[in-house]
Amino acid sequence: MISQENYQSLKEKYGQCGSWTVWAAPGETPKSNTNDMSWVNDPQLLSMLDTGFIFVGLNWSSTHGDISAGGTIDWANFHSGYSRQNDYKLRYALMGTRYWGSYITDLLKFYSEVDSNKVGAYIRENPWFVEENIEAFEREISYLKKDPVLVALGGKSYELLCKHLGNRYRIAQIKHYSYTIGKEDYREEVLRELSKYSG
Repeated sequence: MISQENYQSLKEKYGQCGSWTVWAAPGETPKSNTNDMSWVNDPQLLSMLDTGFIFVGLNWSSTHGDISAGGTIDWANFHSGYSRQNDYKLRYALMGTRYWGSYITDLLKFYSEVDSNKVGAYIRENPWFVEENIEAFEREISYLKKDPVLVALGGKSYELLCKHLGNRYRIAQIKHYSYTIGKEDYREEVLRELSKYSG
């Protein structure tokens, strides 16, 4: 559970780039309702949040032309309504588990690039950018539980987290939810990996 004070601080400072692994339930199709943000008004919301696990993507890979581009709705990142989004797969993997309600954010803020190879090239050429974002990330997660498990979404996120924070945090790695894999297999893989850090 997160305190009201810390929740508000996170919302004010990071509401446009961070979010929570909470989604509305799917409707008739697996992808339906991923952009339904009505859950933020749940009076019991704070009791569901801050599990001690923090999911970390590499960067804003795509805005899909919606509110994740920096609109006015807080916590909308990772909750896209775009027809080709794969956010639904992460919802399916975590729904009904102890990881539901975890904080989720991108390591590299406000840098939108869908090609992870281009991201890799950019950060090799601009190491200051990584250092700056690592410092900002640590400030961001300071509002959450102490000694969190960082869950890297994909290999490049894992590589950066291990290189810069591996001496201070436990770091798990799972496939990114955009990886070509069925949602059932994805859930099985995710839960198997995270169980190693849940003791």
